[in-house]
Amino acid sequence: MGQLKLEEFGDRMVGLLPKLKIEMGCYENNTLIKSDLTETQLLVLECLSTCGLCKMHILVEALKSKFPSVTAMIDRLVKMGFVRREHGKEDRRTVLVDLSVKGRKVLNQVHGERRKVFMQVFSRVSQAEREEYLRIIEKLVDSFSHPIEPTKKDKCL
Repeated sequence: MGQLKLEEFGDRMVGLLPKLKIEMGCYENNTLIKSDLTETQLLVLECLSTCGLCKMHILVEALKSKFPSVTAMIDRLVKMGFVRREHGKEDRRTVLVDLSVKGRKVLNQVHGERRKVFMQVFSRVSQAEREEYLRIIEKLVDSFSHPIEPTKKDKCL
């Protein structure tokens, strides 16, 4: 293969990424259906797993969303028993949220299923290709965490 120009790379990614998202989404949806979670709810649980007991505004910033939509999502997850909510000890107006035991359990189940899927899908490529894929993904994630021109909007956990 010759040198791949950035424009060509962009064109190929535009074509491939939706297909990849659809295929990976099918695996993910099968797992989520078993646990009665949506993709967005799972994202909230994963975020809470990372930050632990946190104030609502931290969760809103981490999810890069609006306060009312995160509040509604937390309300549903509390009703489902996946999240617990409490008020701050010093300031009762402060709302803290965290995963419940049930939330941790379902998140572990989803992660176990994801692991199986990744192992199945990536068994089709060599160990060296898997290592390179991880290296690139880690580099991309790191670049999102440290944007070239950081703004308040871009800041995450």
